[in-house]
Amino acid sequence: MQPIEIAEMLTSQAAVLTSLVIIGLILCFIGYRIFRVYSAVIGFLIGELVGIYVTMNYYENALVAILASAAVGAVLFALIDELGLIVTGAAFGYFVGIYLLPEYQIYAFVLAALFALTNLFIEKPLTVLITSVIGASSIVLAVHMGITGAHIYDVLADPKGAFDIMFSNAYFDLLWFTLILTGIITQYVAHKEEVEEEE
Repeated sequence: MQPIEIAEMLTSQAAVLTSLVIIGLILCFIGYRIFRVYSAVIGFLIGELVGIYVTMNYYENALVAILASAAVGAVLFALIDELGLIVTGAAFGYFVGIYLLPEYQIYAFVLAALFALTNLFIEKPLTVLITSVIGASSIVLAVHMGITGAHIYDVLADPKGAFDIMFSNAYFDLLWFTLILTGIITQYVAHKEEVEEEE
């Protein structure tokens, strides 16, 4: 199989929708419990971006540099929980700011800093909320893409437009809100049972 064929297979509508639903369900309902894995994935992606930057500017052997930096990022983020908390909070705050006030980007940076710091101090409630919102948004996006036939490239080209269309429909709003609420309750109940078993 050629790399182009693999890329086409991985970005096919079925693969994208299935991935969005599976990742969404996992984050929505057990996001806090698997936070180390989630954090390691974030570290892997950030390490991969650093590796791409390094290879573009300084290094010849692209594959080695990208894989090495991705592995270092994954290990760092898995071992140091605070890195994952900061990045998760900052990304969430930034996207909330961009979505609510797109013409005032400075507020997105302020919200990013605020959520990053807040997530360090009230880790559990905010992480549960963030993973539930991200998971529910992923599922609703998959449902929207499945119904409308939109492709992942359309969403990546104009994410705000895609989310505006999604949330202009009362059924999508209801699905999103129900998933968030169910995810929060499920994560709290699971965490409470886990704590009781440890005692």
